[in-house]
Amino acid sequence: MNLAKSIRVSITAALVLAIGISGVANGAAPTISPNATGKIEGSGATFPWNQYKDWFTSFTDENADVASVDASLSQFHTSNSTSGLVLGYSGGGSGTGISNFYGVNQGRPTQMFSGTDGVLTSAQRALIAANNIANYSVIPAITGPVAMVYRIDGLKTTGGATATLRLDGNTICGIYLGTIQKWNDTAIKALNPSVANLPDATINVVGRSDSSGTTFIFTSYLGKAATTAQKNCAMHSNFTSSTEANLNDAAGTFTPTSVQPGTYFAAIRSANGAAAITGKSGNGGIAPYVKATNYSISYVEASYASKYGLSEAAVAAQSKSKGKTVYLKPTTATVAAALSAAVATEDPTNPSVNYVHPVYAAGVNSYPIVGYSWLMLYHEYKSTNGVTLGQVQGMIAFLNWALTEGQGSTYLYKGYSPIPTAARAAAIAELHKISYDGVIVWP
Repeated sequence: MNLAKSIRVSITAALVLAIGISGVANGAAPTISPNATGKIEGSGATFPWNQYKDWFTSFTDENADVASVDASLSQFHTSNSTSGLVLGYSGGGSGTGISNFYGVNQGRPTQMFSGTDGVLTSAQRALIAANNIANYSVIPAITGPVAMVYRIDGLKTTGGATATLRLDGNTICGIYLGTIQKWNDTAIKALNPSVANLPDATINVVGRSDSSGTTFIFTSYLGKAATTAQKNCAMHSNFTSSTEANLNDAAGTFTPTSVQPGTYFAAIRSANGAAAITGKSGNGGIAPYVKATNYSISYVEASYASKYGLSEAAVAAQSKSKGKTVYLKPTTATVAAALSAAVATEDPTNPSVNYVHPVYAAGVNSYPIVGYSWLMLYHEYKSTNGVTLGQVQGMIAFLNWALTEGQGSTYLYKGYSPIPTAARAAAIAELHKISYDGVIVWP
């Protein structure tokens, strides 16, 4: 074992102890049957993609040398291997992950789990049931902030320093509705009195072109943070996607959406004389476009902002400090504050149709756009679908690690945060419900 890996393994042992002390169950996952081979793959949300890939690498690399902990874990290998177990994940967005979950490959090695950041709708739950999936779990895997990213070249303060743009729910809503179309609009200038040179340039508004859980988190925020006059920023049941030209309907039931903003706001933007929203697929499509396009704005999971070196806006918190608005960037501390403020709300494990992400949480230190990313897991895996016991054991072993050691700072990719302790314990309990050919794998 090389020195760097030895140090990391020592840190891992410390994390195991720390996590165990914190109250999260960390019992040994099932031993993996000898000579296990094959894929353990999922698909869906791009919000957690950077974290998942990093977890796959850490888990696989370290277990290659840690046979003394559990020799069976050394059967994990890298993606080009055909002689062991291989972890994998493809994106496509939360909508794709959900549809794949009940699709023709359900429960097969290439579709053992799905990722989503959007809460399952009643219609999606009905489709899952209609496709012979009687029991399944939806467990939180990771949390993270959505950053409002932008490119405005040469933006300076009145003192000549590089400026950070300030935004709030009202202005972000206006930008996406098309009621705010220029960067030097009076609403933006009012939030940024110390910025010297907001340009007289049209805002290039960018949004996801796929069915997106990141959009679901973003629209959850818009619906909570916008003013009453903005009618939940159209995130309500009386707003008809792509046909409404105004917000004159009474606000109905709060209903965030994963529908593409370019579709959802099409008619209202047209009525406001605004250009169409530019659509890009995945967080990985949005981030490089904003990086390359002056005067653009969009929303991405914060790890993508860091990865591509994008400017992040400071977004207004819900609570004020001594009567003054507080503007926050997404950080580990501000995400933790938001999760703590929201901890009394519904359990994020197997969330109901009405679950609301921890957006616009109370507190002057709570970053306002924070969401969970979930994994959808079948309760029943069958040999008739081409899956072996070793693959199911391997999946459980990895997920148990991801929900314990993987939540420690050593293993968190920049831009993500651990899920709360109670949620981790509840998620691990769901792993004990998984069976193979009718027999519980991890009793």
